[in-house]
Amino acid sequence: MSAIITIKQVIGLGYQPGDWARLHGNGGSGAIDWNTPLSSRVWPLFPEGAGIYGFGHAPFGHHRFGHGVSKRTGGFGHSPFGCGPFGYGCVVLTATVAVAACGAYKFGFKIYDAAGNDQAGTPDEIEVIVHIAPPAPTGLKLVSYQKTTDLLILEAA
Repeated sequence: MSAIITIKQVIGLGYQPGDWARLHGNGGSGAIDWNTPLSSRVWPLFPEGAGIYGFGHAPFGHHRFGHGVSKRTGGFGHSPFGCGPFGYGCVVLTATVAVAACGAYKFGFKIYDAAGNDQAGTPDEIEVIVHIAPPAPTGLKLVSYQKTTDLLILEAA
């Protein structure tokens, strides 16, 4: 048996177009291995030109145009348009990982610049405790089950 883990991590302001991320993990115990990514997959921080601009809540959205304080302003920053990742100045990275054993799994996205140099600072970590149910015993065969008495009879195969 195995489990599928979905990881979502918010990456904030401070990066440039062309920067990207890789997912790192610990394999179920210990500290994250920041030297070896879990896969060769790359997550761009500015996919298709959109990304960590902070259009609504970063400096652009902090004047009248961003707040929508009069009828002639759109409230780009604090109305529904600015309340998503584009408005808050972040991008949400999402990854799925299959795990085959129980453990305390830790994950984190390490950020790299356009030239492939890792960014300074400690990346945020996400921890997930996984408990996988053991498989059903093999070698048993159903002989009968009586619903009224809740009697189950099995035979060794």
